[in-house]
Amino acid sequence: MPPTFNHIVSCGVRPGQNLFRYCPPPMLIEEIEQELRDALSRLYDASYEPSDVLYSLTGSERRDGALGVQSAIIKAIEDLKPHDSAPTSAQVRQLHGLLHNRFILKLTQEETAERMHMSLSSTRRAQRTAVHTLARVLWEQSQPGGQAIAEADQLDDAQNGEALDIQAADWQSQTKQELASLRASAPETISDVAETINGVLALGKAIAGRDGQHLQVGFVQPHLTSAIHPSALRQVLISAIRRMSRYAPVGDIAIYAGLEDGDVKITITGAVQAGQTPSESDLITDILLPDGTDIGARIDDQRVFLWIEAPSVGRITVLVVDDNADMIRFYRRSTEGTRYHIVHLEHGQELFEAMESLEPDIIVLDVMLPDTDGWELLMRLHEDLVTRPIPVIICSVVRERDLALSLGAAEYLSKPVRRREFIEALDQVLPPT
Repeated sequence: MPPTFNHIVSCGVRPGQNLFRYCPPPMLIEEIEQELRDALSRLYDASYEPSDVLYSLTGSERRDGALGVQSAIIKAIEDLKPHDSAPTSAQVRQLHGLLHNRFILKLTQEETAERMHMSLSSTRRAQRTAVHTLARVLWEQSQPGGQAIAEADQLDDAQNGEALDIQAADWQSQTKQELASLRASAPETISDVAETINGVLALGKAIAGRDGQHLQVGFVQPHLTSAIHPSALRQVLISAIRRMSRYAPVGDIAIYAGLEDGDVKITITGAVQAGQTPSESDLITDILLPDGTDIGARIDDQRVFLWIEAPSVGRITVLVVDDNADMIRFYRRSTEGTRYHIVHLEHGQELFEAMESLEPDIIVLDVMLPDTDGWELLMRLHEDLVTRPIPVIICSVVRERDLALSLGAAEYLSKPVRRREFIEALDQVLPPT
């Protein structure tokens, strides 16, 4: 089915761009991104078996096998490299550099962050954006006439965007320096979230800027604190509310805040006028964030949700190694409203590399993993002087409590596990502060 005009506009096509350059349906781009992440992680693996989606997306022949798909992905990454005249701050230069360093050179996130002079949290955010961009580029080029459209858009971007990139770079650089200065001058300063939100709301119309708009607090969890300087959090909230007010010109803009998956999550929501639905990128692009925070947006019918996630004070990172998606959902539901923050790995072979960037406080490990033996991972964790202090909870259908404890596990849970059991186990193994 061809795209409608509203579909094209909702994808953020700028004036002057080819209207036939439309974005794929959200469910399709999510599938493409998932397949692409898997392919990128195995970019030099001769045993990798690409999916039908990737053969179609890259225009590769099945007789060429994994090599054809892998070569096409590498070429697509290198095609993103901008002209030498592009500003150092241009986003496409950053996205190409990240994809090149992480997947072609196979650097770790930490090495990539150091090479690109970025923080680890910024590198993780940029990696998500880069993979999304690469998925979109591959999809566009797989459509009829897609290569010509992509080349025309690159020319448009080079001619029309260079001056804007240079101008925005100065502003972004200055803002980043101010955020870094705040953090350096008062590294232990934390935010009382309710107090910060009330301070922002006290500015009233100066933020919203429109008659008929009302800012209000929906619900803020009591005693909520964030490990972000209050001035930085305040500025992010002001920017987010002002952005929301562009697209919710009449009615209430409500703010909610609570702990979710160990993070402070502040959600701003409002109703948009019919026919004026923004894209998600319209809502969050160029809102600069302190290190450690993230931002996202979702559009549901005629209502917009924009949220900011910031580390809570005393947050505990729990690294779950399990290939069961239902279990991951259970762990995340179980820890909602707690200090525990769930991060997830599906493949055990990724564990030791991920430890460098994730720095977990607790590891929850299944022993029935598709790519490696969980018992072997447990022994390696216990034998390594760096990882030995990290408590490991074995959670498995295998009834081997004594074996788990003898190999170094701090606790054992048998599946199915109850929420209360899981939280009690986390509380029990958590090292004293």
